[in-house]
Amino acid sequence: MIYLLLSIGCSSLIFLIFKSFKLYGIQRYPAIVINYLVAATLGFSLNADLLALDSILEASWLPNALILGLLFIILFNVMALTTERLGASVGSIANKMAMIVPVVFAVIYYGDSINLFKVLGIVLALLGIVLSSLKPKTFKDSFQKSDLWLPFILLIGSGFIDTFVKYTEEYSIKSQSDAQLFSAGIFATAFLVGGIASLIRAEKGLFKPRNLLGGGLLGLVNFGSIYFLLETFRSAGLQSSVVFPINNVGVVLLTSLFSYWLFKERFSKLNQVGILCAVMAVLLIAFS
Repeated sequence: MIYLLLSIGCSSLIFLIFKSFKLYGIQRYPAIVINYLVAATLGFSLNADLLALDSILEASWLPNALILGLLFIILFNVMALTTERLGASVGSIANKMAMIVPVVFAVIYYGDSINLFKVLGIVLALLGIVLSSLKPKTFKDSFQKSDLWLPFILLIGSGFIDTFVKYTEEYSIKSQSDAQLFSAGIFATAFLVGGIASLIRAEKGLFKPRNLLGGGLLGLVNFGSIYFLLETFRSAGLQSSVVFPINNVGVVLLTSLFSYWLFKERFSKLNQVGILCAVMAVLLIAFS
């Protein structure tokens, strides 16, 4: 259970670090690229098996890490586009509601148990995510209906990433070493793709000190969010239809609390109802 809590903590810090970027004048895209480099370096440096390059190149998880690394970059750009055209709340809701994809997959493919408490918990979790993320102007005034495909792609894409991470853990991750190297492989791929894109776009500010610092901090917690999630699956003995809702709702709750304390963010009555739904969802799912 400690790994699940650590994954929730790291994922929450990702959102808080992103919120602080604007406050401290950190450029988002250069920091994202640096973050992937730091996360990959951390994963590889933790592992003595890095010297055995042959075993890495022959690892069954390597193609999956390459696919996920590419998807990380693609989904990051979809998230940025969704936020730009429809608003930050829409992107946040779509990203978190993506948990329904791995939950449905786990019930159908892995045969995860399903009962009334779990179903009610999942419904409350989705309701809590939506209500706690709604802002006075959830959609931008200038939004076009033709842009509504963006949150749909974000939801399906994010859901696929979570599902594919669990699938890889189930069939290819056999040890802590595998978990570390698989996580590092994802971020190394994302860094290479993001770095090439930066060169093509002639992105400026990649080596500015504040971007390096922001990207470095983001990379540390980003690596932790994936690695600790993998370790949760490996060691906790929890079904993924339990882990994903608790993880996502836990991130919502923790991020909301820290936003209130650190950024003095205020919540509407609707947001408060959403947070209450999220708490109830965790309790129902945990004891299902």
